[in-house]
Amino acid sequence: MARALHAPSTEDLSRLHLHDRHTALGLDAGDLLGMYRTVLLARLLDQKIWSLNRMGKAPFVVSGQGQEGAQVGSAWALRGGDDVVLPYYRDIGVVLTLGMSAAEVLLAVFARAADPSSGGRQMPNHWGSARLGLITGSSPIATQLPHAAGLAYAARLRHQDQVVVSYFGEGATSKGDFHEALNFAGIHSLPCVFVCENNGYAISVPVARESAVDNVADRAHGYGFGGIIVDGNDPLDVYAATHQAVRRARAGEGPTLLECKTYRYKAHTSDDDDRSYRTAEEVEAWQKKDPLRRIRQYLIEQRLLPEADEVRIEAELRAEVDEAARRAEAMPFPEPATAWTRVFARPLRPLPGAPDGGDPPVATAPEVAVADAGPTTERNVVDAIRQAQHDLLAGDERVVVLGEDVGPRGGVFRATEGLAASFGAARVFDTPLAESSIVGIGIGLALAGLRPICEIQFADFIHSAYDQIASEAARIHYRSNGDFHVPLVIRAPWGGGVHGALYHSQSIEATYAHVPGLKVVAPSTPADVAGLLREAVADPDPVLFLEHKRSYRLVKGPVPDDPGWRVPIGVATVARPGTDATVVAYGMLRHLAVEAAEALAAAGEGNVEVVDLRTISPLDADTVLASVTRTGRCLVVHEDNLSFGVGAEVAALVAEHAFFDLDAPVRRLATADVPAFPFAPPLEEALSVDAARIATEMRALLAV
Repeated sequence: MARALHAPSTEDLSRLHLHDRHTALGLDAGDLLGMYRTVLLARLLDQKIWSLNRMGKAPFVVSGQGQEGAQVGSAWALRGGDDVVLPYYRDIGVVLTLGMSAAEVLLAVFARAADPSSGGRQMPNHWGSARLGLITGSSPIATQLPHAAGLAYAARLRHQDQVVVSYFGEGATSKGDFHEALNFAGIHSLPCVFVCENNGYAISVPVARESAVDNVADRAHGYGFGGIIVDGNDPLDVYAATHQAVRRARAGEGPTLLECKTYRYKAHTSDDDDRSYRTAEEVEAWQKKDPLRRIRQYLIEQRLLPEADEVRIEAELRAEVDEAARRAEAMPFPEPATAWTRVFARPLRPLPGAPDGGDPPVATAPEVAVADAGPTTERNVVDAIRQAQHDLLAGDERVVVLGEDVGPRGGVFRATEGLAASFGAARVFDTPLAESSIVGIGIGLALAGLRPICEIQFADFIHSAYDQIASEAARIHYRSNGDFHVPLVIRAPWGGGVHGALYHSQSIEATYAHVPGLKVVAPSTPADVAGLLREAVADPDPVLFLEHKRSYRLVKGPVPDDPGWRVPIGVATVARPGTDATVVAYGMLRHLAVEAAEALAAAGEGNVEVVDLRTISPLDADTVLASVTRTGRCLVVHEDNLSFGVGAEVAALVAEHAFFDLDAPVRRLATADVPAFPFAPPLEEALSVDAARIATEMRALLAV
């Protein structure tokens, strides 16, 4: 069971407690006055934002009034700029304590270009500052908790005495990411402190309808570490509990779940009407336990806040807030043209749909052909993946590998076989069977400066991690206005033809290629697998690395022995030159397309060029259009379902930019729009795209 340092008070502030509580905590008069000033600043700033909202100048408000004691009391126990903090959207007191100014908070309220958290890209209160050690936050709740676990794992791996502190409301404890993060932190005894600001409501849903247990902290026992309940409206109680938890974490004694029982005095946001779910009497009862009044009274009791000083401090802070608001409002909005920038930390192609293409693409080193790359070794695809990961681990201590069964077993496909033995269980480690946390922990590792390679055992199971991929990894660079980036690789075996049935055969590329900020690659040959994996790990952006599992042992070829040999992301290649038509393919179908083209050529039925995309996003439009312009015909083949797939994107590209060069309409060949693939061999065969079907489509295209 969790233990309460002090149960939440049921009294108002009429009783005096004159004994000295702060000296035993290591706090002096300067600390107490600093805490008081910060709690008061947070309250005055919050009130100012509501005032701006009523004036029509602040369109959206997320209030922290009532929770400042929990926020300032906990943050005061941290090493600002050294410990890493993941605040949530009410944590105005946390960010002020750790160095964000009132002016910087208000720049976000006004969505000005100088907003340090997002440059006006996010709603107010989505805090972030690499300079201050505040990790950029988002609107989905609990997604930051696996990041905290990853950041803490990185700190321990590097033997740093850094502590990672993550904040959240009790509503977040209903999410799977809460369980997955705390479970991983407990397994590895990580230097984490999880601070729950339990204000009693998840928007309108009371705790009794959120949880079957009264105390969030009681759940810590299930993860193998301690939980503490404190009066979240008493900054000194919160400081004492946080200081203890941080000391334990820094000493290597593992995580703590700290539950601060508190209350929010205002509605959930300015768009909420809290009168529909709670009474005025309830709010009034909690206002009698106001953390601002409580710390002020304690200072008065300790004779540390004469009345004149109290008046002076409040006047100073009001003037500071008013001046900050005036200056922030006068600052310019972001330039409209910047809306298309910082989607990628390393843009490789002009941004589709952007008037000027967005950020200028970064020049990449030209690809060295396999024949010109020096000595080679014949490998199959899975051997190439394994060897590339070995080279990456050996050459860069930042590289780590994580996922289900990647450790001693070496993965279900043996793609990581021997890596744990060679580089240790700390750098090649098994995770629980929880895809969201695999990716979320990987994000945390990447934010810490490591180069994680996350393995999803089958691409079919990646969808539970969609929120982490689409809402977090892919958006972090953009939402932080370039302040953070996520050098993360997610490996996923995909595709059919292996009798894997509906949940071991899926093609996921179109779903994830639609996510801005995410690079998606699908190499086909052993050499391309090795070269693109090295390039993906070096890339500062998140990369989804798709490996067609049918090709793992079926496809063989020469792979350069040079561990520095790479293939650039975003560059297609001509797998087979031709003159009469272009077939665009990728993955296993690249090989089947070449087989079909060779069959047509041998029969004298045409000379078909095969373009292997290699990268799905960003798409190499130049190579595709150059080929189609030269041949006048285009067929796109892929294993994914026909509708809304990569073929549709390529067909639209060709129709828009090469229409007058076409001698025939663009054709597509793909799996029908049914769940792929059924288990019975006749059903799987009926749906599969094979070389014979590709050849038939080629003939039909050439006949037009």
